[in-house]
Amino acid sequence: MSSYNALQFTIRHPQSHGLTLDLGYTFSKSLDMGSLTERANEFSGDPLGGGLSAIQNTWRPKLNKAVSDFDTHSLFTADWAYAVPVGRGKAVFGNANRVADFFVGGWQFAGVARWTSGLPFSVNEPGWSTNWQLEGAGVVTGQVKLQKHISGGYPQIFAGDTANTINNQVETGTPIRLPYPGEAGERNFFRGDGYEDIDASLAKIWSITERMKLKFAAETYNISNTPRFDTAGLNTQLTNSTLGYYSSELTTYRRMQFGLRLDF
Repeated sequence: MSSYNALQFTIRHPQSHGLTLDLGYTFSKSLDMGSLTERANEFSGDPLGGGLSAIQNTWRPKLNKAVSDFDTHSLFTADWAYAVPVGRGKAVFGNANRVADFFVGGWQFAGVARWTSGLPFSVNEPGWSTNWQLEGAGVVTGQVKLQKHISGGYPQIFAGDTANTINNQVETGTPIRLPYPGEAGERNFFRGDGYEDIDASLAKIWSITERMKLKFAAETYNISNTPRFDTAGLNTQLTNSTLGYYSSELTTYRRMQFGLRLDF
């Protein structure tokens, strides 16, 4: 069983005064009992395969019902292309000579951007209360504080010493307890990082002859150099000494590239 419902908005600015712009927002919720096909095995290597994405109790499969592993409540997107109004016949340096226009005229600024709310994750037990192949999820019984910070040189999702508190008290059931036999636990109860990225380019084309053009492009990926970590690479096993540590990223560090292309 799975379902997806969304409310979507799109604002489009058709090309005018050199600008083309699209803005989008989606408010949505995705529910399922597993975010991959049930035939996938625990050792497939797919971050959505097996584990907490597989049915815990086959007699009561709805115990697994929760938001999907890929659920994002909010998604903002943008894309644009802008002919910079500089150079001959433009608002700025409109009377520039050919030499000046060669350098300052005809540039185009373009890009794409995307931001999402946090992706869900579960914490799982260190045993097999219900299924002797798949660990169940923990059950939250008290307040659990999340605050991404660096601990021991690694990004940690739980605030302060919350991870140690959870590990030290999990057997007493505070603030997270282990699932009882027959339970599936609370799948995807928490939220970690979402995706954030802005990519842009600055380009110009020179017409050398009627059939020969030279294009220059400067492109930058992840302009803000904002790190976002992947909940699929999060250590979520209760009683583990590295509970709450991220091991992989959703985004890469800022990268820049420059290129020249001759078309003829």
